[in-house]
Amino acid sequence: MLNSNTFYKIVSVLVAIVLWAYVIEVTEPVKKQTIQDVPVQLLNEESLAATGLALSGEASYTVDVEIQAKRAELTKISAGDILAEANLFGYSMGKNYIPVTVTAPENITIIAVNPIKIDVVIEELVEVAKPIRITFAGQFDDGVEAGQVTTQPEVIQVSGAKSEVSAVAYVKAEVNTSSLTAEGSTIQAKAVAVNREGDVVQNVRLSSAFVDVTARLSQVKEVPLTVEITGEVDPIYDITNLDIPNRVKIKGAPAALTQITGLTAAAIDISAVSSTSKLPLEIVLPEGVEFATGYEALTVEISVKPVATKQFTYSADEIRLEGIDGVSNITITTPQITVNASGSEMVIAGLVKEDLELYLALDAESLISATAKVQVRYNKQLGHIAVDPEEVHITLNETE
Repeated sequence: MLNSNTFYKIVSVLVAIVLWAYVIEVTEPVKKQTIQDVPVQLLNEESLAATGLALSGEASYTVDVEIQAKRAELTKISAGDILAEANLFGYSMGKNYIPVTVTAPENITIIAVNPIKIDVVIEELVEVAKPIRITFAGQFDDGVEAGQVTTQPEVIQVSGAKSEVSAVAYVKAEVNTSSLTAEGSTIQAKAVAVNREGDVVQNVRLSSAFVDVTARLSQVKEVPLTVEITGEVDPIYDITNLDIPNRVKIKGAPAALTQITGLTAAAIDISAVSSTSKLPLEIVLPEGVEFATGYEALTVEISVKPVATKQFTYSADEIRLEGIDGVSNITITTPQITVNASGSEMVIAGLVKEDLELYLALDAESLISATAKVQVRYNKQLGHIAVDPEEVHITLNETE
């Protein structure tokens, strides 16, 4: 049996525990605590759409809530136990500061909310059709790629705030290469709105969450390509580079590719080229045959630069009269003629006015019409000569 000292010690401990529990439960003062990142629920978002409006940016907001309660209560509380709401009803386009209403469980007192208002941007609600682009995950065998790719739907309607929808370049759907067969197959792929860099654009809605992609494995073949160039660039330009593709890769079923030994593009006319350009090639393919990846938009690349030019001005007295005997009684009444000469930089740099001889080759017809074409004689290597005006007026003077 316990001696009296031990007994009293045990009783003392039990009494101390009971007194401590009483203080904690009954007399302990309340304490404060901050619950961080409490999510804010947005109410009446559908009311915006009803008035042609939409939220801009990520609709994800949080607040920090300072609460007060007894320690026993504080140990049980979490962000999920606190309700934070912001009502969107009645707000208009632009930047809006919307109050946040916070409620907490019983015995919890809310001391402060930070921020007390959330910054919400509201824009015009728009809907735009965006193209679908299929990407393939995984490796194809050498000489094989996806062909005859079609989608259902062909485009997807993207809706949301105007700035968000404008950022969407296309809708991406990814297909695993292992799902494709030579006979063709249809795979359901998830639709994702992305920008020009391929990053996902959040906070937009798609008219279809999935895309049915139909495709098959196709053989790839490289064949010669013939391209005819017609016309010439204006003499005031020099061609510095002319890149004409001479081969093209196509894809299709082996039986269809066997019949193709080469392709011919429609002739390319370069006469209208006045700057560095890429001229698209038109190539007709047999049925069931497509361009391989990277060959869908072949072009002829032509680079030109203006040649050097120099301008001279001549008076009527500086034009020679030729072609008819006894032309001393003919007068040129056009007072001034401008000549623009073009050529290589070296030639033009050394060109002087006296290197160009202007003359009229007169005949009976010119005397009748009272006009004559100005011609230029020279021995320099010039690319182009432009005379303004091209014709001058002449007068036949009466002789005594």
